[in-house]
Amino acid sequence: MRFVLAIVSFVIGLLLVGLAVGQRTVFAPPSSLVAQSSSTASAPVTVIPGSTLTANPGYQRINVAGSGTVFAAYGKTADVDAWIGDAKHTTLRFDAEQDRLVGRTTGSGDSVPDPKGSDLWYQEWDGPGQFTVRLPADVSVVVLADGSDAAPTDVSVTWPRDTATPSVGPLLVVGGLFLAGGVALLVWAFLHQRRGRGPRRRSGGTRPPRVRASRRAAAAGAQVPVRGRRGRRSLVAVPIVLVGALGLAGCSSDYWPQGGGSGATPTPTASATGAADSTEPTAATEQQIRRIVERVAEVASKADADRDTSLLESRFTGAALDFRKANYAIREKDADVDAPPAISAGEVCVALPQQTGSWPRTIFTVVAEDCSAKTAPQALTLVQDSARDDYKVAYDVSLEAAAEIPSLAPTSLGAARLAGDTKLLRIAPDDIAAAYGDVLAKDSESDKASLFASDGDGLRSTIGKAYKDKKADSLPDTAKIEYSSEVPEDSPVAIATDGAGALVSASLDEIEKVTPTAAGAEVNTEGAVKALSGVDSSTKGISATYSVQLLFSVPPVGSDEKVVLLGFTQGLTAASEVQ
Repeated sequence: MRFVLAIVSFVIGLLLVGLAVGQRTVFAPPSSLVAQSSSTASAPVTVIPGSTLTANPGYQRINVAGSGTVFAAYGKTADVDAWIGDAKHTTLRFDAEQDRLVGRTTGSGDSVPDPKGSDLWYQEWDGPGQFTVRLPADVSVVVLADGSDAAPTDVSVTWPRDTATPSVGPLLVVGGLFLAGGVALLVWAFLHQRRGRGPRRRSGGTRPPRVRASRRAAAAGAQVPVRGRRGRRSLVAVPIVLVGALGLAGCSSDYWPQGGGSGATPTPTASATGAADSTEPTAATEQQIRRIVERVAEVASKADADRDTSLLESRFTGAALDFRKANYAIREKDADVDAPPAISAGEVCVALPQQTGSWPRTIFTVVAEDCSAKTAPQALTLVQDSARDDYKVAYDVSLEAAAEIPSLAPTSLGAARLAGDTKLLRIAPDDIAAAYGDVLAKDSESDKASLFASDGDGLRSTIGKAYKDKKADSLPDTAKIEYSSEVPEDSPVAIATDGAGALVSASLDEIEKVTPTAAGAEVNTEGAVKALSGVDSSTKGISATYSVQLLFSVPPVGSDEKVVLLGFTQGLTAASEVQ
């Protein structure tokens, strides 16, 4: 009977262990779920929204194939929708019953702009292939050809599947115990059988005295084998088998049931954007801002070298565009004139996007070759008019050597853009350029002088009242100079700081008009004015306009602090004969 029990225990143990091994081999679940697109639409854009990407847990491996042009990118879902607009597009949804991607086409437009290099994309891929991402629900993927041809329809998304087999561990342990029990029963059966084969008591005779032969033999010097060694060897196999089963069962947590209810609690993962969750979306992430600055710097470098105004207009607007275009015109006629200051893409020292989900959008950034060394930092104010437009530099300001940028919100949170007529600041952004122009003309005699800090203001010594008076005194008696200032139509840009103040970028036109005061007298031109006006001398006079880009730190309303000029860029932008 003991042998039968041992065999039964062995069989049960082998079956349980075999079943456990089978769950990790023959009966193992598939390691991934592949959903192929079944759409045959001819729309120029295919969208895989965040809700589809997160329909199954884990990372997403997206495969895009096609014989023609293939382009893929991903960005914030709201930005993707705004970029597509009313264009015809196919949205892919995950059908859980069929494990497929099902498309639905909406929109009416036949084309979209070339998607390559858009500032909205977090990342983009050019050409067919596959890429693996882990995108949150608020990020979507777009797949296109060139914007006008039909988008590739050979699209699939692969998700990893849970291959955990929580019954493997218990099966291995229980199977190991049955195998160990079978060994123990087998040893017990052999020992019992061996005892049963010993000498039997004779009937009718007297019981012989017990003689411990082993002791007597040992006393006589004989070697006596120790009994029961084989049994002990068999018993040693029991813990070995048990330890082996437990070791195999403990190889992975996937082999054991996990606590915490019906499913494991998902581990929070970082957003694809690298930004922390906030109540308001931001115009761009830090990674996007760095890429935008690199693109702007590349365009500026090439346009400055070639004096290419068409290329320049792709990344510059407003006062920053006027300044560079005038410089190109001057350098065409006077090679000795220096090119504009180069925009560095070495490091982004400050990156502050606007808190907004609509357009236009604003980014404030400070760039330099080396932020720690404070080497010629430049403050750029960039604006994006619509989802399909690139960010353009509206203001490019060289910071003062001692300029201190006030405390700003982190890039992941961004800051609000303030209205030009806001009452939250000591002076409204719409009024700051005119007020500062009055200070440049009158200095301390201006009724606005008390608003502005004079210490560290390098522009006052450059084109302020003392400079103007000196230049007027240097003219001959046959000529006079008149100064005036105008505020261009470009609206100022104000973005909030941590202290309830704001950084305000604005522009101001300083106009110098030199006219003769005597009959027959002429005004001669030279340098940049001569190159830009094309006039050597005039009996009517010469008017020259110097555009000044300004950056101020403005305190909040009710503060005793003064408005501080953080930096400026100024140069000749127009010159002509007085009419």
